[in-house]
Amino acid sequence: MFIRFFSICALLFLSSFASPLFLAHAEEEFLQLAIPLAQASQRETSVPASVTLAQAVWETGRGKSPIGAAKNYFGIKAGSSTSESVTIGPIATGWVWALTQEWDGKKYVERRERFRKYDSMADSFRDHGLLLAASPRYANAMRAVDDPREFARRIAAAGYATSPTYARDLIGLMDAENLYQHDLPRNAMELVTQSEPLQVNAGDIFQIYFEIKNIGFGTWSPTADYHLASANENRFSANPRQELDQLVSPERAKRWAITMIAPNETGTYESQWQFKHGAASVGAAMSAQIKVKPSPMPQMFFLIGGVCVFMLGTAGGLLWFGYRRWEKIAGNDAR
Repeated sequence: MFIRFFSICALLFLSSFASPLFLAHAEEEFLQLAIPLAQASQRETSVPASVTLAQAVWETGRGKSPIGAAKNYFGIKAGSSTSESVTIGPIATGWVWALTQEWDGKKYVERRERFRKYDSMADSFRDHGLLLAASPRYANAMRAVDDPREFARRIAAAGYATSPTYARDLIGLMDAENLYQHDLPRNAMELVTQSEPLQVNAGDIFQIYFEIKNIGFGTWSPTADYHLASANENRFSANPRQELDQLVSPERAKRWAITMIAPNETGTYESQWQFKHGAASVGAAMSAQIKVKPSPMPQMFFLIGGVCVFMLGTAGGLLWFGYRRWEKIAGNDAR
C-alpha cells in the first residue's frame, strides 16, 4: 500500500513539471505544422506568412482551440442570409455552431455564431488566404503584402475581428516571435536545369538555355520588367537583354533559350547571365560553358578544290582524247 501511494505521489509530482514541457512541445509542433501551410498560402495568394501564422496562433491559442472538430484555425464564420441559407465558401465542407466573444463597442459579449468547418488544417489555411485575397473587403490590405505590420493593421481596420486591439495583438506576436523570418521573398528563383557544356565550331549558330523556377510569392510578368541580362562580355551576338514573354506564377518554371553565334577565336568560354527584376538581381548569376573549335571550312575548301581539279583534269583529258580522235578521223576522210 505504501509503495502504491508513494508511486502515485511521485507521478503527480513529476506531472507538475512534465505538463508545461508537454504543452510547450505541442505548441512548437503546431507552429512547425503551420509554417509550410502559411508559406503555401503566401505563394498562392501573396498574404504574408507571418500574418497568417500570427492569426492562427492568436485565434486558436496556439492550435489548442480550432473551434472543436471544425478545424477552423482563423475563426472564419459561415455567412447566412435572411432565408437562412448558409454560405461556406469553396473549400469548407460544412459549418458548426460555436460560442464566441465579440466586442460590442463597450464590452465583450458572448454570442452563438456559425463557423466554417474543414476536412483538414491545410484546407483551413488555404481558405483563409483565398478569403483575404479575393474579398473586396480586404483589397486595401492586399496592397500592403510587402509590409506584414501594415497588412495586419488593414485587415483589422476592414473588420476581420471585432477586438479593438486586434492589429496590436497580431503585431506584438509577430515581433515577439519573429514570425517575419517565415515570410517568403517576393522575388526568389531556383535553377532547375541548364544546357550541358557545348562544343561548337567557329561561326556556328547555336543555343544555350537556363530553366529557372519561381520560388517567391510574386508572379513574374513582362510588364513588371522581369528579364535575363548578360553578365559578362561572352554573349556572342545575343541580345544583352532577354525579355520575359509569359506570366510565371509561383512554383512554375520558365526556360530561357538564348541564340548565339560562335566567335572565330577558338577556346573555352563562360557565358554568364543574371535574372533581374528591374535593376535588382534575383538569385545568383548563371553560366554556360562553350568550347569553340576551328571551323572545318578550310579543309572543305581543299577537298572541294581537289575534286574540282580532278574533274577539270578528267574533262580536259577527255576533250584532248576526243580532239585527237576527231583529227585522225578527219585525216582519213581527206585521203
